[in-house]
Amino acid sequence: MKKAITILLSLLMLGAVGFGVWRSYHAKQNPGAQSAAPLGDLIPQKAVPQQTVKLLTGSAKFALLQDAELSALLRKNGITLELKKSGNFEQDKSLVEQLDAVWPAGANQAADWQELIAGNKAFLVMSSPLTIASWRALLPVLEKNGLAKSTGNAHGDFYLDKALPLMLEGKRWNQLQDNTVFAVNRSFLINTPDIRKSNTAAQYIAALAYIRNNSEVPQKREKALELAKELAPLITRQGFQEGTLAGPFEDYLGQGMGKAPMVLVYESQFLEARRAQKLRDAHLLYYPQPGMVLKHILVAKTEGGKKLGELLANNIEIQKIIAKYGFRTNDPALFAAQAKELGLDAPEILNQADAPGSAILDAMVQHIIDTMENRS
Repeated sequence: MKKAITILLSLLMLGAVGFGVWRSYHAKQNPGAQSAAPLGDLIPQKAVPQQTVKLLTGSAKFALLQDAELSALLRKNGITLELKKSGNFEQDKSLVEQLDAVWPAGANQAADWQELIAGNKAFLVMSSPLTIASWRALLPVLEKNGLAKSTGNAHGDFYLDKALPLMLEGKRWNQLQDNTVFAVNRSFLINTPDIRKSNTAAQYIAALAYIRNNSEVPQKREKALELAKELAPLITRQGFQEGTLAGPFEDYLGQGMGKAPMVLVYESQFLEARRAQKLRDAHLLYYPQPGMVLKHILVAKTEGGKKLGELLANNIEIQKIIAKYGFRTNDPALFAAQAKELGLDAPEILNQADAPGSAILDAMVQHIIDTMENRS
């Protein structure tokens, strides 16, 4: 029996030596061939335990958060996202117990959530200017009327401070000087989302109030309500409005100048559409003067939410993905490189309109809502 075992072991050793010699010879004859994977590589790696993080945010960030590369990076760090679409703060705050984090647009909204959520931690992830999507064909008309000028291949400045008096007068497109391009009997207005559902429409009103108040933020409720009453027609005269920025921008892309001559959008929406090759030379982006920049601050409630905020704000690979979607990153160079690649020399927003605190802005918005619903 011992002799048989000895013979068997000898044969196994000879076989192993023979395999080693053959492998060595084969490697010399095929130097470019990949070597066999180590035994450890053949063993399945242990999956990273996943934690579902429930995040409330606006539709403008959904494409970014559903990006396959971003999702893979989050899963690599143990996070699987469950997205919930936000409406307005009053509606959304009833969901707070269900959430791990909220990611609104604008410092005012973030401050409201911080006040509501005990033990929160806030992360500035990115920012995005509010801009105006328009048409190259309208540029000569707007320039002739002192309302805009071209500042780059695909963008220009729009003088919101000069346009506001015309909008308040009820000026129509066919009343603009030398307008042979879009001479229609339609109100000269900027299309916005529904102020009852969108924080960005509220930010637009805040900027107009700042302009109308001699470049000063309205501090007193009485003055703010006076301004809201004056500005309300710029919302109510638009007729039906979509609930988010995505709706008007889809009209802009799909239905053309007749439906959407000037539309309030995020700069990131325009850049994302440019990356997806949905834009033509006919499209032009305006930066309002004074400008409006919304900070996208994630407010985390749980440890999972805080881990998500940390990754989004500080992971360099994730910040690169954020830049690809047209948002301004915490490292300006990342965003600038992406914008330049898309043919947009995105300017620094130097002249910015300041917004009032949440209580004042909420009172203004509520007054406009009451006007829309015939309650004022």
